[in-house]
Amino acid sequence: MSSPTALISLRLTEEQILGLDQRVGTDGFRNRSDVVRESVRRFLSEVDYSSTSMEIQVGLDLSKTLERFCALRGEDAGAVFQAGARLYMQREMEIANNLDRIIGDRVRNLSDNDDDSLRP
Repeated sequence: MSSPTALISLRLTEEQILGLDQRVGTDGFRNRSDVVRESVRRFLSEVDYSSTSMEIQVGLDLSKTLERFCALRGEDAGAVFQAGARLYMQREMEIANNLDRIIGDRVRNLSDNDDDSLRP
């Protein structure tokens, strides 16, 4: 089920309109509106005005790979790093939570099987 939409007007240069028209028919875009909607969706998902910027040294190999990836996928490098950082932190927290659970289970197991004859 799609969300309700509103009609808006905007002015574009001929060059911008030609750029839109070049995208129609690619990546599932049926018309100019599809291209504009996807552009707005990407812009709104990638731009966070309340955030700070950060400089990260990624090395030449990763830099080239990231550049090619972003060019092929039409992604912003910042958005790729944000998504990657979120996934990394989520995975690390899941590992830590699983480790805490495993240790807790072992401690409970040991205390359930505690041999009173070993106590002084």
